[in-house]
Amino acid sequence: MLHLTPSRALSELKAQHEELRRMMDRCEELADELDAGGASAQQLAHEVARLRVAFDAHNTYEEQILRPVLLDADAHAGVRIDRMVEDHIGEHRTMRSRLDLRETSELRDVVETLRAHLDAEERYLLSTRVLRDG
Repeated sequence: MLHLTPSRALSELKAQHEELRRMMDRCEELADELDAGGASAQQLAHEVARLRVAFDAHNTYEEQILRPVLLDADAHAGVRIDRMVEDHIGEHRTMRSRLDLRETSELRDVVETLRAHLDAEERYLLSTRVLRDG
């Protein structure tokens, strides 16, 4: 695996988060249109599938680099970092399983949870206070 500096990893992960947010916005727009009778369930299902694929790809990338990058930033915190990463991966799995939904109200709930997850991730894991080059 390519070794990234913490600042490079931070930039890449934040860019991925922005793309996920754009996709979530599109899903919410289509859910609103579907509820108003203007979009098809198939259109929404397609966009949710795209979001699911992007979320899976983001999680795979993040889960591969997060521990090494955090250790680069704080080599003395191995046990704490292991626990943080383990909890974080668990959150990913829970959200991923919730993206298999049938109702627009469920979609809105999952999108809200995902947004909160990305915001918390940026606040506590993906910040320049945490990830800085040595």
